Amino acid sequence: MSEFAQPLEGRVALVTGSARGIGRAIALKLAALGADVGINDVARSEQAEAVVAELATLGRRGCVAMGDVSKEGDAQAIVATVEQALGPVDILVNNAGTNRPAPFLEVRVEDFDAIFALNVRAAFFMAQIVALRLLEAKLPGSIIHISSQMGHVGAAR
Repeated sequence: MSEFAQPLEGRVALVTGSARGIGRAIALKLAALGADVGINDVARSEQAEAVVAELATLGRRGCVAMGDVSKEGDAQAIVATVEQALGPVDILVNNAGTNRPAPFLEVRVEDFDAIFALNVRAAFFMAQIVALRLLEAKLPGSIIHISSQMGHVGAAR
């Protein structure tokens, strides 16, 4: 840690889908700025534990909160796990997302439902869970949604 004030000192972040990729990078940056971070993933527990170890090298606390954010019970448990380990979540980064690319005329209902459940529904309800807890505790907070550039630029088919 530097001798300069950390702008997120004392804050607790939860980053969904953060065992690897963009989520991991976001978690590490939040930690570098002073936040303690809950690491979430649906299946990569070893990678999630490795991210928590990286947070410790930055002088920050972390915890693993495994679960599927698209399932209501898991979503509640994920937030509760982070709060129990680190304190109230006042930064939520909805990063978990998926895609099952297919030509428009070949998209299957089960693929559409899985994509929508994680990319839209889960982000909405994770934000709701955190917002309700912040309001009840009369705490300020930040909710950040990550999306794909494909939502802005599109692609063939």
